[in-house]
Amino acid sequence: MISVGETLARHLSTFGKLPAKDFGAVAALKAEVRDVPRHTDVLRNGDHPAHVVVVLSGLLHRYTIGPEGKRQIQSFFLPNEAPSLETLYINYMDNNLAAVVPARLGFISHDQIYRIIDERPEARKLLWRQTLVQAAIFRQWLVRNSNLPAHMSLAHLLCEMFVRADAVGLVNDGRCALPLTQEHVADALGLTAVHTNRTLQALRETGAVEWRGGELTVQDWPKLREIARFDSSYLHLRPTKLAHAR
Repeated sequence: MISVGETLARHLSTFGKLPAKDFGAVAALKAEVRDVPRHTDVLRNGDHPAHVVVVLSGLLHRYTIGPEGKRQIQSFFLPNEAPSLETLYINYMDNNLAAVVPARLGFISHDQIYRIIDERPEARKLLWRQTLVQAAIFRQWLVRNSNLPAHMSLAHLLCEMFVRADAVGLVNDGRCALPLTQEHVADALGLTAVHTNRTLQALRETGAVEWRGGELTVQDWPKLREIARFDSSYLHLRPTKLAHAR
């Protein structure tokens, strides 16, 4: 079984080259593993985290609650991703991180990461780059939700999740797990659940994609990418067949 540290090292390697000695140092980090039930907050607004989170299985989402109680989802996190590296540099959480489905998570203490930062400059660069990539994703989501019509916005989200899944080896024969509900997608896109359902039906009719039963199947990647006008450059991933496609 791959350790939590090795999972983090592999994640960092999707953004750039991690020298073998640095990879080994990150892979050797000790971690606590916890199983988290669905719909459970892992980190909450106002918390003062002392650990970074690594997703081993399941799916997480970052969200805030508006003044009228409406949830706004700002990102999703797949297995092999690390959603809370920014907590190394901020004093408290200003959002919530929660499990969409039952998840197994690794928790690595900040103190261990700080030692890596001090002793391993190449690893430090990739840790910092990962937080900058998260900011790039937030900017792209803002542009997407503010400017694209619903069908393009949904197609764009599916493109992003598919490319990110491919980058960490989770795509097989054009399929990957995406165990979201339409309510999650609606709260990520700023749509109603009814509008999301209609938009998904319209996308299915194009023959480009199918998303059903928690599994995303991309049947025609060029067509889906064209519908979304998707350019993966904002993800700053090392080249793969999908991530390199514009």
